[in-house]
Amino acid sequence: MLRKWFLSTLVLGMLLAGLPAAVVSAAAASYEISADQTSVGVNKALTVTVKASELQNVYGYEIVLSYDTTKLSLQSANNLLPKNSAAEQNGFAISPIKSGNKVTFAYTKVGSATGSEGSKALAAFTFGGLSAGKASVKIESVKLVRTDLTSEKQTPDKSVQVFVVNASREFTDVAAGFWARDAITRAAQMGFVNGYPDGTFKPLKQVTRAEFVTMLARALELPVAEQQGTDFKDNERIGNWAKPSIASGVSAGWIKGFEDGTFRPDLPITRAEMTVIVVRALKLDTAQTGQLAFADAASIPSWAKDVVAAAVKAGLVNGRGNNKFVPEDSANRAEAVTLILRMVDERK
Repeated sequence: MLRKWFLSTLVLGMLLAGLPAAVVSAAAASYEISADQTSVGVNKALTVTVKASELQNVYGYEIVLSYDTTKLSLQSANNLLPKNSAAEQNGFAISPIKSGNKVTFAYTKVGSATGSEGSKALAAFTFGGLSAGKASVKIESVKLVRTDLTSEKQTPDKSVQVFVVNASREFTDVAAGFWARDAITRAAQMGFVNGYPDGTFKPLKQVTRAEFVTMLARALELPVAEQQGTDFKDNERIGNWAKPSIASGVSAGWIKGFEDGTFRPDLPITRAEMTVIVVRALKLDTAQTGQLAFADAASIPSWAKDVVAAAVKAGLVNGRGNNKFVPEDSANRAEAVTLILRMVDERK
C-alpha cells in the first residue's frame, strides 16, 4: 500500500509541479480533441474529449486546456483512460484546477499497473453554455509519465469550436411568478447548476445528497482535497463526477456521513440535512440562537435544532406553508439553489 501511495503521489507531483523527469526520445504521441455536439444552448452542457494515439507505457497524464470563459463554464473533468485488465485497480485524479482561461486536469494509475498503449481516449471535460457566440477549446499542453517515470510533454496545436446558441436564460418550466425564478437565473449564470436538454430546469425535482454537495462545492469553488477518495463504506456508489466535491467537503469538515459509516449519495437530501451542511460550511455560531417559531419545531431532530435556529437567524432558511419547516421532507432544486446563493451572499 505504501509503494502504491508513493508512486502515485510522485507521479501526480511530477505532473502538477512540473518537476522534470528523464525526458525520452521515443516517438511522440499525437492528439485530437472533439466535442459531442457542434452547438450548445445557454444553460446546456457539452462534452469535449481529448484522445491520444501512439501511446507507449503511459502511467499518468496532465492535460491543460484553454477555453473562452465568456462563452463556456467548466463543469467537470473525468478520466477516460481504461484499465488494462479487470484486476487492475482504479487510479485517481485531481479535481480540475482553473486559472484564468485555462484548466489543468491530471490522472495517474496506482500500484504496479502496466502502462497504457496505442490509441486511447484520455479525458472528458464537461462545459456549460454561458452566452451566445462562437467558442473555442484548445489543448495547450499534454504531459505523459511512464511507469519508469520518464516523461514526454507536448504542445499540440489542436482545438475544437462550438457555437453557444439561445442567449436567453429563461427556462420553459420556471414561470414569471415562480418564487425562486431570480435565484434560478442567477445560479445558472454563475454556472454551478444547469438546466436540462429540453429547456427545463425542473425546480421541484428532488436533489440527492451527492448533487447538493457538488452544487455547493462548485458555487464556493472549494479547494481540491489532497485525497480524492473517501473513507465512506459506500464509496463505490459515489459517481466519479461527485467524488472530488464530496472529498473536498469531508476535508473542509462539513460532510460527516451517517453513523454506520456510509454517505448514501443517491438518497434525496432532506431540508434538515441541507441546512446542517450549509451552517457547517459557514461555521455559524449555533449557541444561543433562540427558540424556533415553526409550528412543527418539535419534529426537528435534536441534532438539527440549533443548526436550523442559526440558519433562521442568519436569514438562510424559511419555512414552507402553514409556518412549517418540515425537516424530513426532501429538498428540491429550487430550494437548493436558493439556499446556496444565500450562503454565497453571507460569505461576502
